[in-house]
Amino acid sequence: MTIAWFIVWFICNNVGGSEPLVADPVNAWLGTLILAVALDLAGAHAGRTVGGG
Repeated sequence: MTIAWFIVWFICNNVGGSEPLVADPVNAWLGTLILAVALDLAGAHAGRTVGGG
């Protein structure tokens, strides 16, 4: 998910106007990056099983 986000941002940044990733205040691009990372981490966490078997 994060790699897909990066590809979309890279294309949009080169084709459209230059949009930096700003953290103060968080802009839409950085907000969606945080969401993509959170979804990746949640998916990895949800895939784990509890117990031995």
